[in-house]
Amino acid sequence: MVKYIFGMLIATAILWSCPFDEAKVEVTIEAQKSIMLALKSDDFAKTKEEIEKNKQLYTYFEKADKKPLYQPLLDATKTKDKAKIKKLIDHSLVLEIKELLGQVEENFGKYQKTRLLLIKAKKHLKALTKERVPMKYMKKILKSIGNPGLMGVGKREPNKVQFLENKNLLLEYLKKTVD
Repeated sequence: MVKYIFGMLIATAILWSCPFDEAKVEVTIEAQKSIMLALKSDDFAKTKEEIEKNKQLYTYFEKADKKPLYQPLLDATKTKDKAKIKKLIDHSLVLEIKELLGQVEENFGKYQKTRLLLIKAKKHLKALTKERVPMKYMKKILKSIGNPGLMGVGKREPNKVQFLENKNLLLEYLKKTVD
């Protein structure tokens, strides 16, 4: 009976510590998938349609990045420039990762919130690249937010210096690969 109660306590703590349900649908990733699928079949009309469907997303990124994104995407569909479209879509994923890491920085020390934001950032990173180097930076970033542990066991203090260092290294690396 004691083992059962202890098991239930651990299971409950794990469920509360991992709010994955909030990180299910990511608009930027879904837009990337639909655009790349249309692009893969050389259907530029469908590609343009998918881009137009996500106009709000790309104009949002334009405001954040202060560079045009939506119109260059449309222009690239007119010229049937697959490489340019992929580059611009990848750039939008980098901007999403940058924004999520910025939110982590703002909320640093709030373990639950920062963990959720990093789960989302990692999803975007996986959609962007399969390379090991950026994943290594992301792993260090995840480690830097600390861990409250379970009833004090496994507790690790957050390290903002480590977070900032790896955040900058990751963003620099991504910028080089996308630009």
